[in-house]
Amino acid sequence: MSIRIISGFKLSFLIGLILLFLSPFMEWYSYQIFTLENELVVSWKYNIFFEWSTSLFPSTPFNEALRPKNLVIPLVINVLLFVSIILSGYVVLFKNVEKVESLDKFTPYSYILGLLLVLNLFYIVIFPVMYLLPQGLYFPFLQIVDFDSTFIYILTCSQGYIIQSIAFPLIFPYIIFYFKTISTFQQKEKIPETIITKIIEKAQEPIDLDKLIAQEELKQKFKKKKPQEDNLENFITTFIEGNV
Repeated sequence: MSIRIISGFKLSFLIGLILLFLSPFMEWYSYQIFTLENELVVSWKYNIFFEWSTSLFPSTPFNEALRPKNLVIPLVINVLLFVSIILSGYVVLFKNVEKVESLDKFTPYSYILGLLLVLNLFYIVIFPVMYLLPQGLYFPFLQIVDFDSTFIYILTCSQGYIIQSIAFPLIFPYIIFYFKTISTFQQKEKIPETIITKIIEKAQEPIDLDKLIAQEELKQKFKKKKPQEDNLENFITTFIEGNV
């Protein structure tokens, strides 16, 4: 992969990281009711840190009565999002896999980027499926005109959720490149060990114990007979030499 493409991935990742950092401070969901005369009578906006807040001051009893239930997203998930954003920024800026030869210690950094991607998907997919739809907060946009009650209902995802969704295609390419680079390096590191193991397995032959025992017995018998043969040969040689 060319340096230009990698640089493009990294730049898009950094832009996505900035969007991810800004999104928690923005409005994520809006629930409003207007009269047919376009008068705002109910207004609630959702933020992942501060839950529901209203733009109507003072808030009317009717507005309070139609306040949506809290979505109760665990605080630890929101904290993990910020921590992973900060750590991912550090990884991309100071732990570049494309500028080092040894990647032995880079595996934990790939997990940090993977955590960021999982959290991003959580807010894009799990947030509407598990928190919005079960409470009748339609996704991503719904406008209902009820002429019987003379109200207009507007439910819509807002800029916080939108830029969270935009961030996903921006951070995805570089994270995949990071994972692929490290996994390829690890596979290459394991290749010599695999080859050596296969060679050893091929070189090893099954041991036939019975064959080894028989061979050893033959060797012992041969060693016992050999001195007798040597004595007979010496006697014949001496006899011939004495008669000559």
